[in-house]
Amino acid sequence: MPLKGDFYITKIPILDYHQKIYGYYLTIKDQEDRPVSVNNLADLLVNVNIEKIAGNYPVFLKVDPEVLKHDIIDYLPESKIIFLLDPDQINELDTEIIKELKNTGFRFAFGYSQDFQKVKDIADYIFVKSSQIDSQIYALKDKAVITELHSSEDFKAYLDEGFRYFKGDFIFKPSTVVEKKIDPSRLAIMELFTKVRESFNPKEIEEIIKRNPDLSISLLKYVNSAAFSFRNKITSIRHAISILGQRNLLQWLLLFLYRSGGDEAYAETLLEVSAERGKTMEILAQEISLPDEDVEKAFLVGILSLVDKLLGVKPEDLVRELNLDEEIVEAIVKKEGVLGKLLNIVEKTEEGKIADIADTIKQLGLTLNDVMSAQLKAFAWFEEVNIV
Repeated sequence: MPLKGDFYITKIPILDYHQKIYGYYLTIKDQEDRPVSVNNLADLLVNVNIEKIAGNYPVFLKVDPEVLKHDIIDYLPESKIIFLLDPDQINELDTEIIKELKNTGFRFAFGYSQDFQKVKDIADYIFVKSSQIDSQIYALKDKAVITELHSSEDFKAYLDEGFRYFKGDFIFKPSTVVEKKIDPSRLAIMELFTKVRESFNPKEIEEIIKRNPDLSISLLKYVNSAAFSFRNKITSIRHAISILGQRNLLQWLLLFLYRSGGDEAYAETLLEVSAERGKTMEILAQEISLPDEDVEKAFLVGILSLVDKLLGVKPEDLVRELNLDEEIVEAIVKKEGVLGKLLNIVEKTEEGKIADIADTIKQLGLTLNDVMSAQLKAFAWFEEVNIV
């Protein structure tokens, strides 16, 4: 079903105290603070398979209280949806309805405001700005979802204080990179990436991969994921390499690079966001009929756009380390060229700042529908390959 012309969403990760994805904050259109109406929610259900974009994670959805009284709620999975409400808009009747819905399995989050006391006992989560944190919030740490974090340093500080949940849009913001040496295991993956890209020799690549059991197992899982539908059973590492081909092998290596983040803060989140960026850009590059080589570059630009945060190196140093061509460098470092414009589109879409890229979308011969359709396909694709 085609998307409506004014339909678009943003999906922001909610991180837990393990620095892993706990759920997603989903918004419709581009005004994050505007509650979702019944009509907007109907648009969401028509256009989006929530299971496809959120996988096994719950979705926080800020809604108008009227949604709770509408039949549309019968079409929402109670285990998947966590309603976010403004306490200032809740009356006694709403409170009774919320209690009944909680008995059916729905969960509720509330923004922190002057009227919070009247919903305190029915709140499963509390959305609170970092500037609002007070003694009451400290007493409710296990329910607080901290928003408006301005840096990774702020995130780590609140994490150390015992808070459990964090709205993760701060990871999209520029951060000060403290230069450090790249871990040898990751450096090996990057070197293998360069070898695959420059000279696709399955025999040589097989020898390198076979020396690392984690790489071998991950490769076989990737080949057998739902994203591919190979008829023949895989008989060897070389067979897997040959079937995947150069392009898919490069994608797998970059996914594995993020997955190997280990104890790095929010490595899992960086993996998902960057992979979905790459796939969205790849689809959009195909949409505007770029050559196959540039379609591959579009994916690389997207997935490399956050790896500097993972590795703690400057973007310009990273792209030199990988020996990438100038077009990719210009896109990642300066947001220039067609690929840079595509990267800007996906970044602003993540932030819900559609108005900022309206001219760029039009300039590339795309529509908002094209961008949203590509993004939704990328969400579904990631759920299929997220096993590396």
